[in-house]
Amino acid sequence: MKEKSIKKTEEKKKYPVWFYLILLSIPFFFFIFVEIGLRGFNYGKNYNVFIELSDNYPGVLFFNPEVPYKYFTNISTPPSVIPDGFTKEKKENCFRVFVMGESSTAGWPYVPNANLSRHLLRRLKLFFPESDIEVINMGMSAVNTYTIRDLIPAVIEQQPDLILFYNGHNEYYGSLGVGSSQSLTSSRTLINLYITLQDYRIFQLLREFINWTSSLFINSEKIKGSGQNETLMERMVGESLIPINSPIYNLGIEQFEENMRDILRMTKNAGIPVILGTLISNIKDLEPFVSVHDSDNTEAINSFNKGKEELNSSNFDTAKKFFYEAKDLDAIRFRAPSRINEIIINLSWEFGCSVVDFDSIFNTISPQGITGYNLTVDHLHPNVEGYQILGKFFFEKMRELNMLPKSKQKQIESYTADSLMKSELPFTELDSAIAQLRINILIGSYPFVPKGKENELVKNFQPKNLIDTLAIEVVDRWTTWEKAHYSLADYYYAKKEYEKAKREIAVLIEDRPMNTAPYFKLINMLVAAKLYDEAAKYLNKLNSINPGAFTYKWLGSIELERKNYQQAANLLKKSLDYSQNDAQVWYNLSGALTYLNQLESALNALERCLALDPNHQLARSFYNQLRPMVRK
Repeated sequence: MKEKSIKKTEEKKKYPVWFYLILLSIPFFFFIFVEIGLRGFNYGKNYNVFIELSDNYPGVLFFNPEVPYKYFTNISTPPSVIPDGFTKEKKENCFRVFVMGESSTAGWPYVPNANLSRHLLRRLKLFFPESDIEVINMGMSAVNTYTIRDLIPAVIEQQPDLILFYNGHNEYYGSLGVGSSQSLTSSRTLINLYITLQDYRIFQLLREFINWTSSLFINSEKIKGSGQNETLMERMVGESLIPINSPIYNLGIEQFEENMRDILRMTKNAGIPVILGTLISNIKDLEPFVSVHDSDNTEAINSFNKGKEELNSSNFDTAKKFFYEAKDLDAIRFRAPSRINEIIINLSWEFGCSVVDFDSIFNTISPQGITGYNLTVDHLHPNVEGYQILGKFFFEKMRELNMLPKSKQKQIESYTADSLMKSELPFTELDSAIAQLRINILIGSYPFVPKGKENELVKNFQPKNLIDTLAIEVVDRWTTWEKAHYSLADYYYAKKEYEKAKREIAVLIEDRPMNTAPYFKLINMLVAAKLYDEAAKYLNKLNSINPGAFTYKWLGSIELERKNYQQAANLLKKSLDYSQNDAQVWYNLSGALTYLNQLESALNALERCLALDPNHQLARSFYNQLRPMVRK
C-alpha cells in the first residue's frame, strides 16, 4: 500500500515537456521585456555605427558620435572619428573606400584636411574625375584592434570597394588593451564579449550601476580622467612598464594577431579587398622613454647610444639595427614593437591580401635611410609630408593591383600629380599653428617629460599674432575650428588680402563639401571684391550640390559681366524659377534682354524690379530711357 502511494506521488511530479520549456523561458522573456522597455524610454546609448545625423544631409550616413562611449566608459569626452559622410544608397558610379586605424589614421595633429585619407581622396579625384569617390576615415585616437574588430561588421555592410588598415601602435595602451587604464581582463574572448554586450541597454544599465557603486569609494575625477593637464595619451596608461618578452608584452602581441586575424577573416568571407600598411616610428631622433634594468636584455638607452655612434661613423645600416633594437626594448609601449610589423606581413600572406611596407618606404626617403623628425612630429605621428606619403603609396598599391574606380583614368604623370597635391593642399598657417600647439601639449607631457612635471612648452607659449590667438582658442575649445577660419578670413578680407581670405574658407569647403554655408560666405566675399572668375568656380561647385535662386542669380550676373548675354538671360531666368522676389535679378535680366534686343521683355523685367523695389534708382533711370523706345 505504501509503495503504491509513493508511485502515485512520483507520477504527480512528472510535468509535460512544455511546462519546463516555459519555466526556462521566463528569465529569457523577462530580459527581453526589460530591454524593450529601456529602449522605449530611450535609456542608454544607441551604438548603431552609422546613422543619419542631420536633416540638412538627407540620405547621408555619418559615424554615430555615441559609439566611442562603448570603448571609453570612464572618460567623459572620448575621442571620435572625422565625420566623413557617405551616401546611404550607394550610387552606381561610386567608388567607396574605408580607412581603419588609430590617431595616425585620423591625421593627428593635423585633422582634418592633411590626413592620409584626404590625400588619397584628392589623388583619386584627380585621376578619376568622372567617378563619385568616397573615402571614409574611421581612425580614432587611443583605440586598438578591439575597437576595429567591433566596427568591421558595420563597415562591411556599407559595401566598400576596398578597406585600408594602418594600425597597431595602440595595442598595449589603447582602450581595453592589456596595458590600458581601461583594461578589464587579459582574456581576449571576454573583452570581445563585453564589447558585444554593450549593444544591449540592460547591460548598459548594469554597467552604470556598477560604475555608480564604484564612484562611492573612488575619486570620481580620477575615474573620469578629467585632469586638466593630462593628455589622453597619459590617461590611457595603465600598466606603464611593459618590458620586452614579459607576460603582458606577449599578451599584447597575441591580442593584436588574433584580433587582426578575426578582422581579415570577416573581410575575406565578405569578398572585400584589403590593403594593410606596416607602421612607421621615429627611431632616429627619439630616445627610449624608459630603459629597464633587466639581466636578460640590453638597456634600451645603451642600444640607442650605440645607434648614434654608428650614425656618426656613417655606418647607417648598423645604426638602424641599434635604433630598432632601442625602440623594441623601450619599456613604455607607445611605439609598436617590430613584432607588430612582422605580424602584419605574415597575415597578408596568410589571407592573401596586399601590404604597403611604409616602414621601409619612410626609411628609404629619410636621410641616412632612417626615419626621424624629418617625417614625424613626435614618436610616431607623421608630419604633413609623411601623411602625403601614406596617401600616395596606398594609391600606388591600389593602382598596381588595379583596385581603382572603373571610370576612365586621366593620364597624369606621377610627378605632376605630386606637385598638384602639394600646391593645392587645403591647409593654412592657422592649421599649422593649431597642430603645433597640440604637439606642444603632447611632447611637453608624460612620458616625454617626467610624470607630474609642468608642461613648459605650453606654459611659455606666447601668441605673436591673430593666428596664434585663434589657435589657442581652438585647442582650448573656446571656439571651433570652423569659426576660427571664418574669423581669419574676415580679418584678411578687411585688409583686402583676398587670396588669403579665400584660402581660409576654401579649407572649410574642402573639409565639408556638402556643407553649403562656407560656399555662401566665400561667394559673397568674392563677388563683393569683384573677383568674378573666382566666384564662378565656387558657384558652379555649389550649384552642383545645391542649385537655387542664389547660384543661378550670380552665375547669370557674372555671364552678364562677361557679355555672354544669352547665357546670362538663361541663368537669370532659372533663378526666377526658384524665386521671383529678388529685384536685382529682374534688373540684371532686363540688361541681358536689352542687349539681345528683346526690349518688350526687358521693359517687363524692369517693371517687376520696380514693383519689388520702387527706390531702385538704376532701374528707374533705365526704365525711363527704355519705355519711350518700346511703347511709342
